[in-house]
Amino acid sequence: MKTRSLLLVVLLLLAAVPAAAQGGMTHTVAFDGFSFSLDSALAANINIVPYPGDPLDLEQPGGPEPAHTRFLLYNAFPAPENQWDALGGVRVYRTADIAAYEFSAAQLTQLQALLAQRPDLAPYMTTSAAGAGNTALPALPVVNAAQVIRAQARYVDLPGLSGIRYLATYGQAPMPITSGAILYQFEGLSADGQYYVSVQFTLQTPLFPAEIPADFDFEAFMAGFIDYLAGSVATLNAAAPGDFTPTLDQLDALVASIAFAG
Repeated sequence: MKTRSLLLVVLLLLAAVPAAAQGGMTHTVAFDGFSFSLDSALAANINIVPYPGDPLDLEQPGGPEPAHTRFLLYNAFPAPENQWDALGGVRVYRTADIAAYEFSAAQLTQLQALLAQRPDLAPYMTTSAAGAGNTALPALPVVNAAQVIRAQARYVDLPGLSGIRYLATYGQAPMPITSGAILYQFEGLSADGQYYVSVQFTLQTPLFPAEIPADFDFEAFMAGFIDYLAGSVATLNAAAPGDFTPTLDQLDALVASIAFAG
């Protein structure tokens, strides 16, 4: 009952400020020693969901999920049940809780190695004959789809948090990229290594079509698929923060505000 009351309070606080009319105001959300701030234009409502974790033997796409806390951001009711139905979200995992989950632990290990070694991220933004980059960048939760392209990949170092910020698309088959299929992602570790933070938001942009046209020629598309992917990466790399909704500046500010008590 205590958790349910807290969810209601957060919902009312955010809903009290109409997002469209009050853009530029800042809300701060804090729960269990973790906090972040967001521009009120990002979302009108937020749900906080402490997820207990799946049984290790659960068979589902992406594998079972470790325990974590979800912050789901959305505007219209009913409230979304998961991050993919929301505008975006923030997830906080204890790294100790990830260790026993094979697929999630692989993402943690890759992120730890990248942050320790700091390799050039440019190779992750190239394309190959297989239709994807050399190696996918880490991301939680694990999804049942290939990370097709990555763009604007960069390291982010904050006082209590370090990570990688990038744009990505996912797919289970070769298809054109549409507005709304591009994700903003930040995958980071707390300075003490005890927490993994994932921030993911769906982006809208006029740089790509809103939908696949009815007269789409799949054979012609596949003939130029690699060039198409390379061009899409170049388009995203050249894009300005304001070419997206939400803007990249708004999302970068959310990441920069993340803090852990103590």
